[in-house]
Amino acid sequence: MDTLLFFFLGASLASFIGLVVDRFPEESILFPASHCNACGKQLRPVDLIPVVSQILNRSRCHFCKAKIPLWYGFFEFACGLATAFCYHGIIALSTLFIFFFSLTLSLYDFKHQSFPILIWLIPSSLLLFFLPINKLTIILLLLGIIAYLFDIKMGSGDFFYLATLSLFFDLQGVLWIIEFGSLAGILFCIFYKNRRIPFVPFLFLGYVLVVFLSTLNFFVKYS
Repeated sequence: MDTLLFFFLGASLASFIGLVVDRFPEESILFPASHCNACGKQLRPVDLIPVVSQILNRSRCHFCKAKIPLWYGFFEFACGLATAFCYHGIIALSTLFIFFFSLTLSLYDFKHQSFPILIWLIPSSLLLFFLPINKLTIILLLLGIIAYLFDIKMGSGDFFYLATLSLFFDLQGVLWIIEFGSLAGILFCIFYKNRRIPFVPFLFLGYVLVVFLSTLNFFVKYS
């Protein structure tokens, strides 16, 4: 029962994050209440249940039958699963934080092709109360400011995101994240023939691969 509770806690937070990604900064994230973007009707309480509502409604609006993107359900499920894993000690609380933080920035970057500075700044600033800033973080922040002021073929948001990750990783870890993220981005461009891509989602994928390989290496070493 506790597992289910934490699953829906994480899925509910993901649902709120999805609303923020959809509305910020053009609309208020509090008003109006959750509604269908197609017909404008306010959602019923049952329509607000994460994951379950999308299954019951078959990924469509209950009123007008407009299609709801599947990524909402997958996003809620992934966040719910990660939260349940954290509750059982399978992943660390810091990993869960980065997971939610990265997914939010990735979805926003992928959907709007821009980096939400305010959404990045607030949680990153809070981290400084718990984690010491280091030279790598300062360098990445400076590179982010330079990229914001001048065109250096890499977005300022990418550097700002890496600066936050550098609070948890050393230089080697950050370089591996960039390596994996760049490889994934190149493959994406080759297969989909995109010239401009949102890079934060691929850096997040690089982070996931680094964490997975580090965990796998730990179990192999001590098994």
